Parts: sequence; C-alpha cells; structure tokens
Amino acid sequence: MDNVALIFPAAVGGSDTQVFRISCELYEPVDPAVLQTALEQTVEAFPLYRSVLKRGLFWYYLESTDRMPRVHKEDKRPCAAIYRQSGKNLLFDVSWFHNRVNLEVYHVLSDGTGALYFLQTLMAKYLSLTHQLPEPAIGYDASAMQMRDDSFRKYYTGTRRLKGSGYGPACRLSGRRYPENGMRVITGLTDIRPVLEAAHSFHATLTAYLCACLMNAISETVPVRMKKRPVVLSVPVNLRGHFPSESARNFFSVLLIGYDYGKCGGSFEDVLKKVGTDLKGGLVRENLSRGIDAYSAVEHNVFARAVPLYLKDLGLKAAYHFAMRLETAGVSNIGLVSMPQELAPYIRSFDICSGTNNLQACVCSFQNRLSISFSSPFVSAEIQRRFFRALADLGAEIEITASPADDEEDGGKR
Repeated sequence: MDNVALIFPAAVGGSDTQVFRISCELYEPVDPAVLQTALEQTVEAFPLYRSVLKRGLFWYYLESTDRMPRVHKEDKRPCAAIYRQSGKNLLFDVSWFHNRVNLEVYHVLSDGTGALYFLQTLMAKYLSLTHQLPEPAIGYDASAMQMRDDSFRKYYTGTRRLKGSGYGPACRLSGRRYPENGMRVITGLTDIRPVLEAAHSFHATLTAYLCACLMNAISETVPVRMKKRPVVLSVPVNLRGHFPSESARNFFSVLLIGYDYGKCGGSFEDVLKKVGTDLKGGLVRENLSRGIDAYSAVEHNVFARAVPLYLKDLGLKAAYHFAMRLETAGVSNIGLVSMPQELAPYIRSFDICSGTNNLQACVCSFQNRLSISFSSPFVSAEIQRRFFRALADLGAEIEITASPADDEEDGGKR
C-alpha cells in the first residue's frame, strides 16, 4: 500500500469507516444493466481497483484478484464499512438509486481525486452506451503503472521534519449522537456564482471562504467554555497539483487551519484573512514536502519495519486519535468536476461525502452547481443550518437533501 494508507485500517472505528462516496446525479433514471457493462469496462481500465486487502506479519498489502464488482440498488447508509477482515471483498462499491450513481471507496485504495478519475470514466462509458455515442476522452489516460504509482515513496526525501500546527488541542464538538454508530449526510446544492463573487470580494479563494463560514458557524454554536480553545479545520490538499503524478492511489496531505475566537476579535473578515494566510503558508512546496516525509516516516523507519502488524495497528490507532484532538472539523474540496461537453447535458450534479466520527464537510462543483455535503454523527444540525444560512444571505438559493438517520426507514437511501 502507499504510505498514507497504512493508517486507515487502524483508524476505523464508530461511524468513521474510512469510506467516502462520490455520486453523480443524472436527469434520467439509471439503467442497472448498462451500468454493470460500463463498470466491467471501467475496471479493465483501472486494474488497481481489482484488489483485496491482506494482512501480513508486518504490513497490510494489496493483492490482485479476479473478482468482478457487481452494481446493486443502494441498500445501506452512505459510507458504510466496506473492508472485512476476511480479505475477500473488493475495496469499492457501486450502487444506484433512481437517477443517482454512487461510488464508495475504502480510503486504503485511493483518495478523492483518484476515485474521481474512476467515476468520470464510469459515467463516460455509461452515458456513451446509454445514448449510443462515441466514448469521449475524459482527460485522464494514465497507464496501469502510472495509476499504481506510490507517489509518496517517489517524493520522499527523508531530510525534512513536519512542524506542529502550533494550535494545540482544538475546540471539540459534542452532543447527542445517533445510536449504533449512525451518521447523517446533509447536502446543499446551489449556484456557485454568488458564493464565488463573495469570496472574490474579499480576495479569497472559494475554499478559504467556505472554511471561514464554517468556523463562524461552529463558533456561534459551541458552548462559551469551548471557545477557550481554537476552532481548527483539517483541509486535505491534492498533491498532484504540486508534484507531478498520475497516480490513482492516495496522494494528498492535510493542512490544519485555525482561529482562536477567545483571543481574537472574531469578525468574518479577520477569520477569512487568517484562514487565507494559513492555507497560503501550508501550500508552499517545502511545507508540503515535509508532509510527504512525515507520512512516509513509519514505512522508512528501520525499527518500525520489524514491529509486528498488530502492534503497529495499536500505535497507529493511538496516533490517529491523538491527531483528532488537534482538529474541530474537516473541509475537503475536490474542486471542479469536468466531463466531456457532449455528456454534460445528461448530468445534473456531482457530490461527495465521507464517513466520520466528527463533522466533515465535502465540497465539489459541476458547471455552475456547487455541492456541499456535511457528514455528522451528531443529531443536532445547528452548525449546518447556520452555515447554509450564511450562504443564503448572499442571495444563493439552496436545495437541501438529507439521508435518513439509521433509526429511520429506508436506512440510508437519499
């Protein structure tokens, strides 16, 4: 496995399944038989996806399999666990419901960008077959070797050390949770233009603007006693834009950006300025390279190599839970999803969400439609309400959908 994937099996727990979902909503009902044909063609182009996870004495590893995935009607809540210790099942799942196609991926296999390559290919093949069109190129034509490339190993230098975020323990969310590790996904779909205009009016990026909106929503919601600690967001960064790579596996880093409402003024402009500064500093190539070295340290440590896997799992689980104390929530933006012009009229939107034990916002856009999905195990949706209200105040009309909680009927259908 790639270096960053080593922690995911150890990090699974509760509603944090280390599974994420990318969905494509069409203007027409899905034909399951055609989708199955398109899936079989897609996995031939992505041999990495025909892998199972095995436990060795010292490491987990991926092993190729001749198993063929089967599409099915959605029958579980979003981001339900995929991996089973029997090691006989594939690490991704494709389902459909009405006019939606869902790709769910265990993070061991790939990150959001790598999975998006797969879904774009799947939808291009599906729509071409459905409407009897020549299959257009989607702009990703990496070889099987390039797809399997472990870019963490490629860019590991072994000379840099990752500095701490400087924030210390973060403000943590609390409240009544759904029973039996349940989780709800709330998605807002809106026109991206008024939000972009608002961000640009502050000379900020879309990601920075949304992070500042979420920070303020959290600060307005949490008890006063919790404001003694900073609100800190974890923001994954796609490293392919900074280090040449065509890998379909994991290749990302995580930035921690924060604001201390207890010590600072708390005006939106101040929060946004601090967020922009943190993001800009974190995206410096030298700092990203330190992150690569930090993720790769365990695999390259001669003493860690000799430690049995069950002890590694305990150590990595402890490290993961310690890291979670340093963040309040997460924001992941996979950016603009592009599709060939001849296929775009059949597609309404894309969205992404992730399993979590905390609060996780996932963002993407297609054409002028901006999708923001919140995953949360907490029953209260006050933070999400305040966040979407801030966007509505810009003049954005927001269409809200939600997955039923696990104690409601239809168990996860959207």
